[in-house]
Amino acid sequence: MSGLLLTNIRLPDGSGDSLLIEQGRIAAVGRALQAPPQTPRRDGGGLLALPAAIDWHVHFREPGGEHKETLWSGSRAAVKGGVATCGDMPNTVPATASLAALEDKAERARGCPATLYFHFGAEPNNLADVREAARHPCVKALKVFMGPSTGHGGLAPEHVEAHLRNAADAGLPVIVHAEDLDLIRAQSGRHPPLAARHGDLRPLQAELAAVRQALALAARYPVKLCIAHTTSVQVVEAVMASGLQDRVFLEVAAHHLVLAAERIAPPEDNRFKVNPPLRPESERAALFSRLRSGIDGLGSDHAPHTLREKALGYAEAPSGIPGVEYQFSLALTWWRSGGLDLQLLVDLTSANVARFFGLNKGALRPGYDADVVLVDPGARWTIGEDGDTVASRCGWTLYTGMGMQGRVEVTIAAGRIVWSRADGWSDADRPRLGEVHGAAAHRTEDSCCG
Repeated sequence: MSGLLLTNIRLPDGSGDSLLIEQGRIAAVGRALQAPPQTPRRDGGGLLALPAAIDWHVHFREPGGEHKETLWSGSRAAVKGGVATCGDMPNTVPATASLAALEDKAERARGCPATLYFHFGAEPNNLADVREAARHPCVKALKVFMGPSTGHGGLAPEHVEAHLRNAADAGLPVIVHAEDLDLIRAQSGRHPPLAARHGDLRPLQAELAAVRQALALAARYPVKLCIAHTTSVQVVEAVMASGLQDRVFLEVAAHHLVLAAERIAPPEDNRFKVNPPLRPESERAALFSRLRSGIDGLGSDHAPHTLREKALGYAEAPSGIPGVEYQFSLALTWWRSGGLDLQLLVDLTSANVARFFGLNKGALRPGYDADVVLVDPGARWTIGEDGDTVASRCGWTLYTGMGMQGRVEVTIAAGRIVWSRADGWSDADRPRLGEVHGAAAHRTEDSCCG
C-alpha cells in the first residue's frame, strides 16, 4: 500500500499544515513535512482536514436486496458523503447470523471503497455462533431487534436477555433496536393505516418501554449497550437516570433530527415511513437540543428502498429512509450555522463511536487509521442541485432541496483517495490480485473489514 503526503491543509487544532500517510495509517502531522521522493503528494488547497465520518448504522441490503443497494454502491455513496467506515446491519437475506453468512458478506465486500464492519444478528437459537463471531475481526457488535423492522420480526424478551448475558460473557457490545413488541401489537387497528399515523401505530411508549428493559438488563449484565436511532429526549433522560452512561452509547439518526411527523404530506407518503417513526416537531426540537449533551453519536440508519416499493400501500411498503451520503453534510451545516462546535462535530461523527467500539479511528494523530476528509467550510450548496446527484442505488433522498454549509471535497479511506468532488470515485480503490481493501485481508485485530 503506497503512502500519501497531504500538504497545504488546515488542521482543526492548528498543529500543522501537512499530514503524512504510510501503510494506511497516519505517520506524521506537522508543518512542511518531508517524504521520500516516490511518495504521492496532494495539495490540499487550504481545505480543512477532519477525521472521516464513521456511520455505524447502515443497511446495504446485500445479499438479498441488491436491487436497492449493494455493499459496493452503498460504500460509494458513503465516501461521497465523507464517510470512510460503516457498520452494516445483519437483516439481509440470509441474515448475517451465522459464520457462513458472515464470511460470505466479507467476501462480497472485497474492493469496496469504504471500510465495512458487519454487526452480527441475534436469533433465538444462535448463542454459540455469537460467541464465535465475537472473535472475528469484522465483527464489533451484536444487533438485537427488540421490535419488528425490515427483515426481522423482533425477539421475545427471554431471547433478548439470553443474548445480552451471552454478549457480556463474550465481551461483545450490543446494539438494540428498542421497540416493545406487545405495545406495538396493541395499537394494531386502532389508527388509520397511513404513513402520517405511523407514530401512533408504533408509539413513543413502545420505544421507552424497550429502552428501560434494555437498561435493566445492562445493569444486570456487564455489557456495553448502544441504543440505536433514539427519537426522544425522554430516552436520553432515561439513560442519564440509569447511572450507566459509561457503558451506554446513544445514537441518533439525522432524519429524527431534521424531519418531523408534521412534514409527512400527503399523509400516505411512505417515503417517510421508518422504524422507529418520525416524532412530532416538539420531540424533534427537544432531541436536537441534546446534541450538545446526552447524545453520543450519529448513525444514519441508511435504509434504502426503491420508490416503487415505497409507493405500495401502507402495510406492504417497507420502512426505512436512505441517508448515508448526506448525514455528515448535515452535521457540517449544523456546525457552520452555530449548532455545534468543531470538536463536538468530530465527536459525534467519528471520535465517540471509535472509542466506544474500539476502532483505531476518529483522530488525526500518528498511529491512527488514515481516514480523512478535506472540507471546504465556506461552501454553500443545495442537495440535489449544484452538481449533486444521489449516489445510492435507490436513487432518492428526503433531503433534496435542503441548503448546506460546508462541503466534502476529498475522502481518504485507509490511506487512499477514494473520492473527490473534482474527479469522482478513484479506480485506486479496486483491489489488485491478492489485495483486499475494505474486506478482511488479514485475520488480525487490526485488519480492515468489509
